Amino acid sequence: MEEIENPLFYRRIKKRDEAAFNRLIDAYSKLLWAVASRSGATNSMDLEEVISDVFLRLWEQPEKFDEKKGSLKTYLCIMTESMAKNKMQQVRRRQHETLVDTEESSANLVSNELEEKAAWQEIYTLIMTFDEPTRQILLWRIFYELTPQEIAKRSGLPTKEIDNRLYRGRKKLRSLVERNSFFREVENT
Repeated sequence: MEEIENPLFYRRIKKRDEAAFNRLIDAYSKLLWAVASRSGATNSMDLEEVISDVFLRLWEQPEKFDEKKGSLKTYLCIMTESMAKNKMQQVRRRQHETLVDTEESSANLVSNELEEKAAWQEIYTLIMTFDEPTRQILLWRIFYELTPQEIAKRSGLPTKEIDNRLYRGRKKLRSLVERNSFFREVENT
């Protein structure tokens, strides 16, 4: 861990050095998982999403980390705790909205179901553009809800590689979905 917590490593992170970033993920994933679960996130999908979002935020905004204010480890733990609490509030809000929404008319329910089906179809179509084994890993995780450990057993790949491929795959998938929705908005205007 000492290797990570030094100014040279911080500079590599701020320059978006992928090797340094992978080292960081390997070093702190389990710790951040524990922090997120202690902060209220219990569902493994939610935990995984929080951890991915923390690393994604650091990748997108490395300049927000200021080593003068504390270590990278502390920064990631604080960000994880905050994002886990926000995620749990979203989940609670969604559960509440779901209860309120049960009074919708059947036409709205059918319409929502069709929109959801279209969204899942779009995600599936986008995943099919990925190279193997990332494509299969994403399909197992998103559509079959297998854990990274179960995927590692099925694929024969190390769990760390599964975690890294899931992180990078989700990052790319999120970008593709955002780009597609931008183009749909432009077409509709």
